[in-house]
Amino acid sequence: MANYKPEEIIALVDSHYDLTEPLRTRMDDDHKLYRLEEFDAGEGYQSYTSNEPQVYADKLISWLSSSEMVVRIPYANSQREDRDNNESKEKFLIGLIKAADDRLIDKFQPTIRHQMGWFITLRGWYACRALLVKDDDGDTHVDVQPWDPLHTYWGEGKKGLAWACHKTKKTLSEIEAIWGVKVDSESIGSDDNDAIDVYDFYDSEDNIVCTGDKVLKARTKHGSNKVPVVLGPVGAQPLIQAITDTGNLDTVEDYGESCYKSSRGLFDKHNFMMSTMLELTARSRKQGLKIKSRDGNKTLDEDPYKEGSEIALGQGEDVEPLGLLEMSKESGAFMGLVSGEMQRGGLPHSIYGQLEFQLSGFAINTLRQGVETVLVPRLQALEKSYRSIFQLLCDQYISGAFKSFEVSGKDKNRMYFREEVTPEMIKNAGDVEVSFIGQLPQDEMGKMSMAQIAREGQTPLLPDIYIRDNILGLQSADQMEDAIKSQAAERMLPEAAIWELLKSANRQGREDLAELYQAELRRLFMTKRMEEMQMVNQMMQPQQPPPPPQGMPPEGMPPQGMPPQGGAGPTLPPTVMPDAAMGVPPPMPTAPVGPSVPPGTPRPGAQGTEGRLEELGLVPPTGGN
Repeated sequence: MANYKPEEIIALVDSHYDLTEPLRTRMDDDHKLYRLEEFDAGEGYQSYTSNEPQVYADKLISWLSSSEMVVRIPYANSQREDRDNNESKEKFLIGLIKAADDRLIDKFQPTIRHQMGWFITLRGWYACRALLVKDDDGDTHVDVQPWDPLHTYWGEGKKGLAWACHKTKKTLSEIEAIWGVKVDSESIGSDDNDAIDVYDFYDSEDNIVCTGDKVLKARTKHGSNKVPVVLGPVGAQPLIQAITDTGNLDTVEDYGESCYKSSRGLFDKHNFMMSTMLELTARSRKQGLKIKSRDGNKTLDEDPYKEGSEIALGQGEDVEPLGLLEMSKESGAFMGLVSGEMQRGGLPHSIYGQLEFQLSGFAINTLRQGVETVLVPRLQALEKSYRSIFQLLCDQYISGAFKSFEVSGKDKNRMYFREEVTPEMIKNAGDVEVSFIGQLPQDEMGKMSMAQIAREGQTPLLPDIYIRDNILGLQSADQMEDAIKSQAAERMLPEAAIWELLKSANRQGREDLAELYQAELRRLFMTKRMEEMQMVNQMMQPQQPPPPPQGMPPEGMPPQGMPPQGGAGPTLPPTVMPDAAMGVPPPMPTAPVGPSVPPGTPRPGAQGTEGRLEELGLVPPTGGN
């Protein structure tokens, strides 16, 4: 690689500026539209400046910033172990972005998505530097810094970017605070309050920061195997070079368009029409006056339109209002045409809640298609930028220079995680896909309806894992499936549901509820235990055979009047046969349960010989006649 000196870096930047000047001029003009620079209707005339450019851009920026980010590696036919590595990589990247956002917030900057959304919307380009760095203690930090494409310069090589540079302005005190280098104000002809150009330059190996001929940061290895910068245009239009006398630069400004692509020339027309209406409205409030006087020099000392004003007129003098100007009949139709073209080139007014009637489902779908015309190209640009950032960070992480890294955050399913990831896990995972879903109110319901239709019927159209992964776009389909199965188990088992209630009551410090749930849980366990014991006892008891048909001897007994076959000995009772035939020993005798009595004391209720005979009717009752 070339050992670039500060003057060589500045020469590269200046040369690239000359090639892309029309593009950068357009970016600057678009920013003036966004800032609502006042429309000039001419001296002495009322001026009106519409807020349409800013409101339109802010709506798109809001959609981009609030869109749901889904980071996932498709499952395909991979094994569960591979999917575990894939999920770890997904969480790793989500955690890196969260850490990078926290770092930007600490520096009083918006998050990555907010900055990238702003640049993609208003510049028509995105640019960002992404690095993993180690501090003096060996701890790893994520350094992702979006760059303003207006001030980003680059050169191409055989394998993509050969170099990239971000040009900013810093005061002398800021330079000293950031890089610890004191710049002599006299040598550069500037004082401390003046901002000077600072060049942050990267090639495939090194990073150097300089200003003029002064090196602010010496050449250092940045740790990436390529230029650690991602950049690209918005939209599908390639770089077109027309055959003109301008050096084929007249179409450069169209390469990577902002949100004002289709309406840029309409804003002035709209402002002019509104300024005209404002002027006529002002004149109707205070009309011009025609004053008659002898010498033609008559003037009024006070405003005649004020309440109670008096005008002193001499003989032959007179004051009368001039006639009012009116808008032509075609003015209203023309304003309607301009407004319609602005909506077709941007967003319809109904998006902002300006509805005079209820929209049908067909109208909503049509409206959605119109919104996607301007929203989808910018969502795709945001996806490409994040995918490139993730690739840079992963390549740096698996290079061998970093140890395991703990990440945390919330995935798309709004589930919090904290996980330690190793370079080996990232190396063995698949290729990541990034998608940003710009949500309109009906989107979520539409996806749910599609998912329900896909799994209805005896034979579903698609398996559940595919529905969750592709239709619903869940972050981790396996994780969600496990959660669903756990929930189903809780609903099937009352004990599981009460257990969760018990844990919740303990977390909330509700001891009264916890005791109630605990008692109910004991009752359920005891009931289930008793049911199990009854079932075991029923299984242990001998099975009684069904009674034989009338007139038929019991099974195993010979017909009446006939001896047993073979003259065998006595046959076992039928109730004994099943267990005995299976070799099951008879049950052990159980001692009678009752109160303990001294030896020799008759057991209560016991009958003597006379009582037995009396019960059988062989002797008369005691005391009988």
